[in-house]
Amino acid sequence: MAYETSFNKDLARKLASSKNPGATLDQELAAYKARALELNAARELMAEGYDKVLKGLKLAFPQLDLDDKNLVGSPNRMARSLLEVCSGLGTNQKEIFSTTFPAENYNEVIILKDIDYTSLCSHHFFPFIGKAHVGYLPDTSHGEDSRVVGLSKLAHIVDMHAQRPQLQERMCYGIMNSIKDELKPAGVMVVIEGSHGCLTCRGAKKANATMMTSAVDGKFKEDPKVRAEFLSLIQ
Repeated sequence: MAYETSFNKDLARKLASSKNPGATLDQELAAYKARALELNAARELMAEGYDKVLKGLKLAFPQLDLDDKNLVGSPNRMARSLLEVCSGLGTNQKEIFSTTFPAENYNEVIILKDIDYTSLCSHHFFPFIGKAHVGYLPDTSHGEDSRVVGLSKLAHIVDMHAQRPQLQERMCYGIMNSIKDELKPAGVMVVIEGSHGCLTCRGAKKANATMMTSAVDGKFKEDPKVRAEFLSLIQ
């Protein structure tokens, strides 16, 4: 097992700021153990449910071979996959925005576009995928309290809202409100495009259909020129 990724993602920052890294690590490992056991209990329960789903499918279609080597162990894999896809439910936005920087005199639009995401439709539990475009306008009127954030944090906040059962419209507003709450900018705008499995794989079966949603606040809502600048930059 490689620990470097999880260390750099979760532990390095905490240990670097700790006066007693050993004690901090002990606390983190204890919390990690407790949480891992909770998630494993959830996996076991979900695997039991998925086993019933496959047996139900067998009842509907007797020709299904549940002893097929490709299906052996599938309930466990299905449970682990759902835990991964819904992992945003266990993420705290304040942790994502725990490190910010002074905006100084920068009062122009900051945009991170083409952020890939994968989410889960709460109606059918089919995946939907696409790209998110996120922009905000720092509010330099607050002096030292005017903040900006590293670009990776914008990608992380998209993941936090994407990785859960939900609607694309709600995801769009959730991302906007998180940035608004944590950075207090002069404006925020989020545009999301998504291809939905519940539309492409079943029902209408429109393989090339793409859903577009937007959430707008502050200067982006009040000033058509600022909004137009954002839209032109993400084209």
